[in-house]
Amino acid sequence: MKLRRYEHNPILEANPDGEWESGAAFNCGATIGPDGLIYLLYRAIHAGYTRKPNGTGYDSYISSIGCAVSEDGIAFARFEQPVIQPTDEYDRFGCEDPRVTRLGLDGQMLYLITYTALFGPAYSGADRVALASTEDFRTFRKHGVVIPGLADKDAVIFPELIGGRIAMLHRVVPDIQIVYFDSLEQLVHPKEDFWSAYWPRLEEFTVMRPKYKWEAEKIGAGPPPIKTDAGWLLVYHGVDNNRVYRAGAALLDLEDPSKVIARSPHPILEPEEEYERAGDTPNVVFPEGAIIVDDMLYVYYGAADTCCCLAFAKLDDILDHLLAFKEGR
Repeated sequence: MKLRRYEHNPILEANPDGEWESGAAFNCGATIGPDGLIYLLYRAIHAGYTRKPNGTGYDSYISSIGCAVSEDGIAFARFEQPVIQPTDEYDRFGCEDPRVTRLGLDGQMLYLITYTALFGPAYSGADRVALASTEDFRTFRKHGVVIPGLADKDAVIFPELIGGRIAMLHRVVPDIQIVYFDSLEQLVHPKEDFWSAYWPRLEEFTVMRPKYKWEAEKIGAGPPPIKTDAGWLLVYHGVDNNRVYRAGAALLDLEDPSKVIARSPHPILEPEEEYERAGDTPNVVFPEGAIIVDDMLYVYYGAADTCCCLAFAKLDDILDHLLAFKEGR
């Protein structure tokens, strides 16, 4: 099965009235806020960047994270200013690709935002996973880099504790891994031996590897997993050997999400429309946000590193599709 695109895509594009987002607006995380409204966090670039002479990457390319709000998940009103900006040494070259998770911790409801922090120029590999948080989408707090030492991206936090611990998927190329934290304090300020003990055992914590031709080069988590009766629904991206980005789906075990219950051998979304095939990075659909509206799964994705788009599916339809490919059948 394939997701059905919103007929009036894109839902957000570059905004000439806002200098910080006048070049591009794309790669958007989504959640339902404490007021019941739908919030979209997206990567925004100012106009005036230029492609490097060798064709890989751009000059003067620094991103911030913007926010937009909606009653129906389709028509969004933007905040005038970015909510997360490159103000520190670890993200001075950009704040990219936010994912947002609503998580209750110690009686408090927090929205935890993972994003890619660039300490060097974009496309140079100088990226780390950083964390920010908010309670109300009006005040945001940056917590700094939370996965040190290796180039890492596509980190998403589960919306419930797993075995009493915070669980996070992340991506050390080319696979998807999982890591657990006993508390938010450990996530933000781990002891010195936490990561030095984890990295040598990375193979043990690998959840998914590239398996099909359309994801042969690498895979990465998309939106935070969604809890369903059938398992954790994970929408993810896969990249083939021609650098085409597609979206896939899998189900992870509710109690042990390192176990894959089912995985579709076919992409659920791939570049077909002009706004997905042509842009700053052609042939890209990059899912980062997902919510449930009534019985529908809304998936928010970046198209061609240029704009934000929306696609739908009935939740039951996508679960039925995945269960037809249950592992071990």
